[in-house]
Amino acid sequence: MADLELFFDPVCPFCWQTSKFVRQVQRLRGLDVGYRFISLRFLNEPLGYEGKPDHYPQVHREGTRLLRVAAAVREAHGHEAVGVLYQRMGEALWEVAPPQADGFDAVLAAQAQGADIPSVLHAAGLSTRFADAADREDHDPTLRAETDEALRRAGDDVGTPILSFSPPDGPAFFGPVISELPSDEEAVALYDSIVQLASWPGFAELKRSLRTLPEVEILDRMRGEVTTRS
Repeated sequence: MADLELFFDPVCPFCWQTSKFVRQVQRLRGLDVGYRFISLRFLNEPLGYEGKPDHYPQVHREGTRLLRVAAAVREAHGHEAVGVLYQRMGEALWEVAPPQADGFDAVLAAQAQGADIPSVLHAAGLSTRFADAADREDHDPTLRAETDEALRRAGDDVGTPILSFSPPDGPAFFGPVISELPSDEEAVALYDSIVQLASWPGFAELKRSLRTLPEVEILDRMRGEVTTRS
């Protein structure tokens, strides 16, 4: 049984930062982490994309393609393999040079092109045959069910990431949304604070909409900029 489950979509940069924090605490505390799926595409189906940036639909479709591959890998090799695969996906999407054009829209346009899935699988030490899952819908029921499960645990008005403690019946919430990684000492203190807040049944939300963009390589030219994007 996992100590913690992380519901992720690889095309969310804030989720990527949180996943690095989770791996940091996992290393320091020896946590057993399970990897679950939440599809931003399926999450946005009933809402639509009116008023959203132009490339959001394509980016979210690419996220679903990557999650299908992750679902196939988890079915064959378990959560640990998905953790490695997500790390390689995040590196391929976010720890790369910025696009030539400036601005977040240019980053979204680059993300809409998708990752080189066979190369990502190879980097994760996995068979490139799993790339075939990207364009098949047979894993979509799993993605939809786990997206629904994430909402059941944390509530409807959430996105990525979602952390679920002592799953499936322990507390869960959207976040933490972080822009930079803490030191090891800070990471443990931050994690303990999050667990303490999440474990008190009277606690519902602590939110600040303004945030700096994540400190990832593809956003280097925009480092320090404030955003309200999730």
